[in-house]
Amino acid sequence: MTAKRLPIGLNLGLWDRMTSWDDAVDIARLADELGYHSVSIPESFGRDGFTLCDRLLAATENIHVCLGLANVFSRSPAVLAQTAATLDELSGGRFILGLGSSTPNLVEGWHGLKFSQPLQRTRETIEICHRIWDQDRSPYEGEIFKVEGVKLSFEPVRKRIPIWHGALLEKSLRLCGEKSDGWIPNLLPVEGLAAGAEAIDQAATGVGRDGSEVSIVGGMQLLVGEDTNALLQMLKFGVAVYYGPATSPYAKAAAGLGYADDVAAVQAAYAEGGSKAAIAATSDRLAQSVAIVGPITDCQNRVTELLQGAADVINVTMPGPNRAACEPILEGIIPDRLR
Repeated sequence: MTAKRLPIGLNLGLWDRMTSWDDAVDIARLADELGYHSVSIPESFGRDGFTLCDRLLAATENIHVCLGLANVFSRSPAVLAQTAATLDELSGGRFILGLGSSTPNLVEGWHGLKFSQPLQRTRETIEICHRIWDQDRSPYEGEIFKVEGVKLSFEPVRKRIPIWHGALLEKSLRLCGEKSDGWIPNLLPVEGLAAGAEAIDQAATGVGRDGSEVSIVGGMQLLVGEDTNALLQMLKFGVAVYYGPATSPYAKAAAGLGYADDVAAVQAAYAEGGSKAAIAATSDRLAQSVAIVGPITDCQNRVTELLQGAADVINVTMPGPNRAACEPILEGIIPDRLR
């Protein structure tokens, strides 16, 4: 890393159905040129995340690249660790491994695996990754995994490749504070950043860590334009899809942050009429809580405000389908004091 990076990241997730991969790479290069801290790429039912991270790392020079998030069910801890170490080596130490337990919909419906003990599996996966990067041969005896006698056959560039955890609820936030290097929530109301950071700090302190060792990477949807009401309507699709199911951890987290009535309305509509009904039932208040939205000056002020709060990095979604559309926005939201 040749220079200090801005405390702003870019998530290439929101518009992935609306742009080409070449455009996404161009936007990642733009973020690198602007000095953004990191670019993250999601993984669910679409393209393989590690392959895309490799392409992004090869196309950029200084920016960190995060797979945000790999689920802990579909790959073994050893595969996650050796792939992360390989990408970190090829990029000169710029890879970040994002981990999460995902949902039954993806784990069972897509991968055909049993969604069981997600928190324990995440804990053991992180612990085994750390052992592998340390080239530690000693036996590991977990509730789920038992590993012994083998070590990584090449020297990693870093013994501690950053692991960012997409925690949302109390127990997972505690695990994040105890074991992870970063917290990267998505679609969480903004009030949750301070509350989550406090929980993580307490958990870190409880195991003898400094809470500052865990980076708080606040994920926010970014939509820029003069018609805020129209932009909020665009936001409601994502909120409805993620919050609608009765088992949604996103909905449970938001309900505990003062949005219980808003969440109940979305879930009732979703149960009755699916995502279309849930979109109509999503309040402006709930949609706005997960977003940076409005004219560019307002968005810049919002980024400035958020960086003065609990977040170490603000991770914004790609605001347009190509570099030309994104450039004035990604440059325009940079706080004046950081230019």
